[in-house]
Amino acid sequence: MKPSIGWSMALIALWLSGCASVSTDPREGGLAGGIKGLSTGAYDARIQEREDRLAVLRQVQGELETERNDLEYTKAQRKQKVAAERARVRRMNRDIAALNQRVDSLSASANRNDQRVRTLRTRVPQIQSQSARLQSDLDALEGSGLGDSEADLRRAQLEQQRASLQAEYDLLNQMSLDLAR
Repeated sequence: MKPSIGWSMALIALWLSGCASVSTDPREGGLAGGIKGLSTGAYDARIQEREDRLAVLRQVQGELETERNDLEYTKAQRKQKVAAERARVRRMNRDIAALNQRVDSLSASANRNDQRVRTLRTRVPQIQSQSARLQSDLDALEGSGLGDSEADLRRAQLEQQRASLQAEYDLLNQMSLDLAR
């Protein structure tokens, strides 16, 4: 029996020496590759490398989630600003309509101030038109997506227009009060 054990050992040694160039990739190396991968630590290194990549991917995912939350918060704030501007425009439109009614009543009763009444009559529809345009611009701005500097600039311009229209409305309102006296 000793010669068969010797031959077996010799065959195993020959077989293992032929496997010296065996890959440590478990998909390619077979049994000898698996033994080599376990004994050299190549499998552990592959596992560690993949765990490191997974940790990096999780960190990137966390950063992206934080950025998405920040963008959602910014979007909500901008939506609130647009809603507040819309409310201001609606109030101004109601005030303009009331002013228009006052102008109508003044024109019927005040012949002495015809020129001022004509000025008021021409200016009130113009303000109404500008207010409607401002409302339309606010509608367009609301659908513009998440913040960019161009949208912020446009919003600031619309707020300035609204303030200008409000000042002109106040002036016309004072004018109509003067006519009523």
